[in-house]
Amino acid sequence: MFTRRKFIVCLAALGVLFAAAGASAEVDPVFVRITGSSVNIRDEGSRSGRVIGRFSGGETAVVLREEQGADTFPWSLVISRVPLPDGPVVEGWVYGQYVEPLPQGEWFGNTCGAQSLAFDAFFLATTETFGRTAEEAVRKLGKPLSRNDREVPGRHDPSYKVTFTELSYPGLELSYFSTKDNRSLIGARVTQGDYVLGKAVRLDASPRQVFLELGPPRFQNGTVFGWTDEAEYASLEVTFSGGKVLLVDFSVEPD
Repeated sequence: MFTRRKFIVCLAALGVLFAAAGASAEVDPVFVRITGSSVNIRDEGSRSGRVIGRFSGGETAVVLREEQGADTFPWSLVISRVPLPDGPVVEGWVYGQYVEPLPQGEWFGNTCGAQSLAFDAFFLATTETFGRTAEEAVRKLGKPLSRNDREVPGRHDPSYKVTFTELSYPGLELSYFSTKDNRSLIGARVTQGDYVLGKAVRLDASPRQVFLELGPPRFQNGTVFGWTDEAEYASLEVTFSGGKVLLVDFSVEPD
């Protein structure tokens, strides 16, 4: 079972959202909850903006940008699903009075519905890129800098052998497991290069690109955002810096 990692609680982002922003300001992504009820989502940051959707209240979302106008609170550009978790990904403006930053370092909700399908599609696309086995990866990417194979007894049956393989490429670490009955990619960590996980998760991608593909996350700790599959065996953590992806870490806990 996937174990949720414990992070040091970072409260810095809580003040970012409501900092004085001037007329318009990009902000580091902030994981928030929509408060109130029947909260309008508009196509621009003003009361005259066209209503393109509506939050019922309590949904999680990500703030990408703020605009301060004549109103008391700034307007926040958010991405979420409407309705959550089964609706499509929606991007629009919400009045800041109804946007509340969530505590850092805690997991919220679960992955189901359209959110689950989005993560499954991400996993499938990543596997198509890097292969289900180390041999497939070598055919796709060429000879690695290093390869490490180790065989261990099965968790439930010691006589059942499991082979773990780690491949190292410049800026990319891949992990696989195989048994006589099954094999899978179980890890991909990207620190440099133009490798793509899913359809759009890559270094230097914008937060918007990542959230449009995966929907709202379940976790934020400072600049790190996290998603899981429905069973919580697979997890993805993306680190942002300066308005772009800095680090991507995908992992699966074999059962």
